[in-house]
Amino acid sequence: MNTRKMRFLPLFLLTLTSLCSCQGGGINSSSSETSPEVDSSFFETSEDEELIHLEDDKSEQYVFADSSNENGSMNYEIFVRSFYDSDGDGVGDLNGVKEKLPYICDMGFKTIWMMPIFPSPSYHGYDVTNYYSVNPDYGTLDDFDALVIEASKYNIDIMLDMVFNHCSIKNPYFAESFQDYKSNNVSVSSKADWFNWGPGGQHQYQGVSYESRFDAGMPDFNLDSEGVRKEIEAITKFWIGHGVKGFRLDAVLYYYYQNTTKNVEFLTWLKEVATKYDPSFYMVGECWASDPLVNDYYESTCDSFFRFGNATGGDANMINMVKGYGNCENFAVTVEGNEKDIHKRNPNGYSSYFLSNHDQDRVSKNFESNMNVYKAAVSLYTLLPGNSYTYYGEEISLRGVRVTSPKDDGSDVRRRLPMVWSKNDKKGECSFPEKNRQDLNNNKQVELGVNDQLKDGFSLLNHYKMLIHLRNKYSFIKHATFSSRMLAINTEETSVLAYSLKNGSDSIAIVHNFSPKNVEVNAPGSQILDEINVSHKKPALVNGKLRLGAYSSVILK
Repeated sequence: MNTRKMRFLPLFLLTLTSLCSCQGGGINSSSSETSPEVDSSFFETSEDEELIHLEDDKSEQYVFADSSNENGSMNYEIFVRSFYDSDGDGVGDLNGVKEKLPYICDMGFKTIWMMPIFPSPSYHGYDVTNYYSVNPDYGTLDDFDALVIEASKYNIDIMLDMVFNHCSIKNPYFAESFQDYKSNNVSVSSKADWFNWGPGGQHQYQGVSYESRFDAGMPDFNLDSEGVRKEIEAITKFWIGHGVKGFRLDAVLYYYYQNTTKNVEFLTWLKEVATKYDPSFYMVGECWASDPLVNDYYESTCDSFFRFGNATGGDANMINMVKGYGNCENFAVTVEGNEKDIHKRNPNGYSSYFLSNHDQDRVSKNFESNMNVYKAAVSLYTLLPGNSYTYYGEEISLRGVRVTSPKDDGSDVRRRLPMVWSKNDKKGECSFPEKNRQDLNNNKQVELGVNDQLKDGFSLLNHYKMLIHLRNKYSFIKHATFSSRMLAINTEETSVLAYSLKNGSDSIAIVHNFSPKNVEVNAPGSQILDEINVSHKKPALVNGKLRLGAYSSVILK
């Protein structure tokens, strides 16, 4: 019998004197006493299942917390073209999103982030030709208004993907700017300075260079132009007037290329503009960079930025960690450090965590051989502070990767494939989204869709639902302080992660086991509030020790 025992510093706050009081499932407490100091004793971790016996969890399905999305912080990213087709033309549309609001609400999501919905010559929409309208493939502005009204009945906010770095070369702005530039028009109405014309540009238009760092068809705005800023303010005011509650800001690193100071200044200005029209308007920026640089952007007062470092690589990569390639101690130290750093810069700022998005291969490719590991990853990222984002289809293990070998296929379309709603009933299922790249339409897709997985009590989809409802139950964690409770002495042990989340008098401790075996940790005085039994083993507190099943988690008092 092999027994490996490791010693650690204290895991978590042992006793918490009050818990959140939140709609439909919180635990109420009138106590205002301060939590006691962390126990200074060491604890041991054992991975020998013969020593760590756990009773079977004989539940027939996950149990969902009785909670509401009203104060939630889970976000659902949708590519409308691939989501749900309401009129049978093969293209997802706004009415299709509206039709699926009951499903999105039932899952527990608070916000829908829609990738660009504006008129565009491309399938993806990131090259906008008209910022004041809706892509006719998706419907009309009236359809959008109807969606917003209906979403509000489900406590769901609508967030738009807003592209202020560049537009389409077919946008009238571009041709008008070129004519004004060529004619040296310096009148008040001139758009000559709306784009960056002249030497140094990446591409040419009728013999004149212009800046366009992404693509020749996506010219970059000159964000120093007074006219451009007035137009951006008008666009922002327009969509706030149509009920939009937030923007996902595309490509903020490129606003002023490699100039963090000016990017921060622009984001500060933009947030001030938006909050003139809606004081609660929120923004999350796409800042695909290292953690220190992302943290710098919180100087802008922009609410949040995506944590690419936790989704794409490095010591704090969530996917690697749950698969056994990472280190829980490194993760905890990194998250705690980042959270402290951003709150120094912006006390109201928060992180945005995710497993994958529309610019990355589907996260399912990492877990095809082990669904329990996939579920452990979901448990982790949904129980972190800040906001968490789910890319449509993640909840059913939707597949899709960009092919880069033997050569790059040049398209992200495989990462944005149609949602699968049912194995047999194909009503509403969309066609392949990029019509002129049918050569890429050869994808082996997951068979069981939303409707199928809803009927399976322990499906991946129901695991997502259970975690989202649990997060909504403890809604205070959005603005909670993350504190590592896992300071390892023996670095061989990397499979257990423990931390506390505290917001005022509300506090919980969370322990995750990413090992394929049961583990035991010291936890005197604790009480199990909620359990996430991925391996169908009941956690137990025995003589002051917590016993936890493989790939499972607990929330402790």
